[in-house]
Amino acid sequence: MDEVADGDNGELSLYFATEMGELADLEVAATAAIQWAQGLRAAAAVVDPTCLYRVSLVAAKPGSSNWIAKIERSGPNQAVKRVVEGWKKVPAILRLAMGLAVVIPTTAKPTLDYWLGDDGFTETQKRELRELFEKASGAETVKAHRKAMYQVAPRDKKITAIGTGIPEGENWKPRATIPANQFPEADGLFELEEDKQKERTIPQVLEVVLVTPRLENAPRSWTFRQEGLPGTFNAVMRDKRFLAELDKSGIRERLRANIPMTIRLEIKQQLVGDEWKVARQGRSVVEVISPSVD
Repeated sequence: MDEVADGDNGELSLYFATEMGELADLEVAATAAIQWAQGLRAAAAVVDPTCLYRVSLVAAKPGSSNWIAKIERSGPNQAVKRVVEGWKKVPAILRLAMGLAVVIPTTAKPTLDYWLGDDGFTETQKRELRELFEKASGAETVKAHRKAMYQVAPRDKKITAIGTGIPEGENWKPRATIPANQFPEADGLFELEEDKQKERTIPQVLEVVLVTPRLENAPRSWTFRQEGLPGTFNAVMRDKRFLAELDKSGIRERLRANIPMTIRLEIKQQLVGDEWKVARQGRSVVEVISPSVD
């Protein structure tokens, strides 16, 4: 882990995916990047506590998809013996493990081998990276920064995914990315609960656009989409008050395309193997916040 390949400049990228032609909000991206940088240092403290680490911003500009940081270390970090070595580049294996630990949720599926792809790592390097990743990603300090990063990112609906990796050229994109529809749950979506529970319910409040209503007073599946995110999702309308008012024409809204709604959602998940999956008809609208009723 102490060897650094020739030509390796010690960089790591935090990548914000957006729709073609869209730019990420600078303030949101910068705030998320701060949590990422603090998470990298927390991960470093877990896997290599004898050294000091610093994360320096190398390149980023308003709207940039790639935020490039340089990670360096100096050590040993001891109470009596201060820093005695100059700052040195962090090896690629350690650097990538730290980045993945902050961005990829613990025990995420598919396996870590998927995130690595065919990037030239040997089996020995993959094993070392996996061990470092597992050690760092499960630390409470790393989890806290990962959670904070994914709480900030949804403020910019143009950000469709977050990823990390070792940058390779101007148009490089990382293989390891988490899509925006997993941001609200990214700090725990794939984690096994300590009590080994097989089911859980996750509440959310979402700003959505109505795609397909079921105009009857009954718990039926409605279709919605979120602005800036591809695809749609279905959820059973279970707000009895809203359905009753719908039956009496008491909803303050006219029939038109792209009706905006604010809904309180409950997502029921089941543990299948090591992965949490949405149960059949597991999404329910438990309250329609807007449009309001008479």
